[in-house]
Amino acid sequence: MAGTWIWIVVAVVVIAIVVALALAANKKKKERNRARAGELREQAAAQANVLEQREAQTRETEAKAAAARAEAQRRQAEADRLEAEARERASTLEEHRAQHTEHLRKADELDPDVRHEAPRTDLADTETLPEQRAEEPGAHRA
Repeated sequence: MAGTWIWIVVAVVVIAIVVALALAANKKKKERNRARAGELREQAAAQANVLEQREAQTRETEAKAAAARAEAQRRQAEADRLEAEARERASTLEEHRAQHTEHLRKADELDPDVRHEAPRTDLADTETLPEQRAEEPGAHRA
């Protein structure tokens, strides 16, 4: 029976050693995990700074894009306004040109010195100088 007690004591000692080793290994694993978690937190903090910088750059770029878009819209509005003004001026010019041509036609109609061979249909005369008109056949001299 003394041999049995020895084996029981040996088994208890072995179990105690195994439990102690398991607890020590678990403690070391927890310490490694704590250290690794600390490293990951440090990396995350460094990445947070980089992310904040990138967010700031993104907001700045978005603001520049919005400003450029607003400037483009302003320039487009100015271009539209100038085009409308040019169309209005062209229309007014055509009206004045038609009035000018009509005045010349009426003057030629009233002037007894102008020969009326054929009706004037070309508008090229409105762009000639008075000296050139004086040299044309059918024109009167002032």
